[in-house]
Amino acid sequence: RPPPMPLIKIFATSAVKPLPVQALQAALCKVWGTSPGVTKLMFSHVQDWTHSGEDVFVDIRAKGTAERTKEVVSKKVGEVQQVFADHGYKANVRLELYPVEIYHHLPPKQ
Repeated sequence: RPPPMPLIKIFATSAVKPLPVQALQAALCKVWGTSPGVTKLMFSHVQDWTHSGEDVFVDIRAKGTAERTKEVVSKKVGEVQQVFADHGYKANVRLELYPVEIYHHLPPKQ
């Protein structure tokens, strides 16, 4: 069973060039050690926002697990930021961990 993949929401204004979602998904799977079948990226254009010079705002929610220590998470956030930089985007990355016992997921039936 693959490790749980964080939900990754990407926000950008319409002025930002189109994001290569498939390529980003592949790169982010490498960062998190998952496969595309369990990876969920969501991209949204927003009308406007307050920002600090970023092209995209990346919001990640992930299960808090024993292996996701502060050091590991800090490293992974940096790797996520680098993935976006490799594709030409300056990213502001935020990650929130939540307790495993409150996680529920119901995928669509096949």
